[in-house]
Amino acid sequence: MLKRSLLIILVAMLLIACTGCITINQAPKQTSTTLPSTTTTVTASSNAQQTVTIPSTGAAYIVEDANNSADPQGLRGQNYSTQDDINIKYQWDVTGTEKIISVGLVQFDLSSLNGKNIKSATLQMYVTSDSLTQAARLIDISLVTGTWNEQTVTFNNKPAWSANSITSCVVSGAGVWSSWDVTSSVAAAINNGLVSYAAGLDTMNDKSQENVLYASDKVSATAPRLIITY
Repeated sequence: MLKRSLLIILVAMLLIACTGCITINQAPKQTSTTLPSTTTTVTASSNAQQTVTIPSTGAAYIVEDANNSADPQGLRGQNYSTQDDINIKYQWDVTGTEKIISVGLVQFDLSSLNGKNIKSATLQMYVTSDSLTQAARLIDISLVTGTWNEQTVTFNNKPAWSANSITSCVVSGAGVWSSWDVTSSVAAAINNGLVSYAAGLDTMNDKSQENVLYASDKVSATAPRLIITY
């Protein structure tokens, strides 16, 4: 009887203790992550170097008799832009006291390269023939600082150019390209639209004559050109 009473008491105590127990059936948390909608644009690198060839937009030469200001032959007023060649020459005291000098002019349009970062620029002109007293001669290039027009330029209205040449090239025969490094002058003029150069023999010897003929812009295959890397 005593055992039964103890059993009843034990069961009652267990029921009282479990009354405060709460069981929570909790569903597992779900984390919702919304990825931002983005569009990625892949742009080709603009740092890749490119090389272009710019043909001349003007070519001519001007002539004077430096020994006779009266200009009896009318050389100073003549326009020499319709020929296939740019004649760079001198004729120094060969007959009488004449000192005839001829200087070439070439011009280029740089507008297509406006704003570009110039890495290198080479002026090239094609030698069609030469008559030299020495095996090799220097042709000087000066930067033209004035304006001129191919169809109207003469010695009388010639543009100004730098007193000192900016570069020189050795000429020793025909059928080849003469090349001059003109990087700095092209880089400085890249936003101006135009750049032009004067070409002449480096030295002149008394009692002699020499000349170098370069193809003009009338001969498209060998016209003066700029090779530019940017």
